[in-house]
Amino acid sequence: MEQEVERIKKIFSDLDILPEYLEHEAVITSNDAVKTSGFELKQGVKAILFTKGKGEFVVVNVPANKKVDQKIVAVANNWSKNSIRIATAEEVLTQTGCEIGSVPPFGHKNNLKTFFDEGIFKNDFNVFNIGLRTHSVKVKSSDLKKVFEKLKLIKGKFVKE
Repeated sequence: MEQEVERIKKIFSDLDILPEYLEHEAVITSNDAVKTSGFELKQGVKAILFTKGKGEFVVVNVPANKKVDQKIVAVANNWSKNSIRIATAEEVLTQTGCEIGSVPPFGHKNNLKTFFDEGIFKNDFNVFNIGLRTHSVKVKSSDLKKVFEKLKLIKGKFVKE
């Protein structure tokens, strides 16, 4: 999992982005993270791994105060709305190299198709874990947008309204 932290730091470094790296007590949920950090829930980015089974996985990033609309994710991947589900803890670890609660929006162990909700950029900055439950990063939204564009992440609306 330390490898994921280094992978994220390298991506930022390669793009000459200098985020603020934070260390804190271990957190699993976005609500826990807010309590320890003092940031607003809407400033967090949560990354959720979905699958339809059969070895197909995607990561969906949304503002931490929102819920993912699984039907939209299914349609975006040409999956049956009945087959999509959130990945298990074991699948998350295998696919991303991270435990649930520490999955970053990008830089995963496996090259995963990754989506992001455009609502992430309504904030001046965003905060998210970077591979460990005790490590996160605060980064300007404009810089995060550069990362997402460089990595060719897929933009759209993926939250329940």
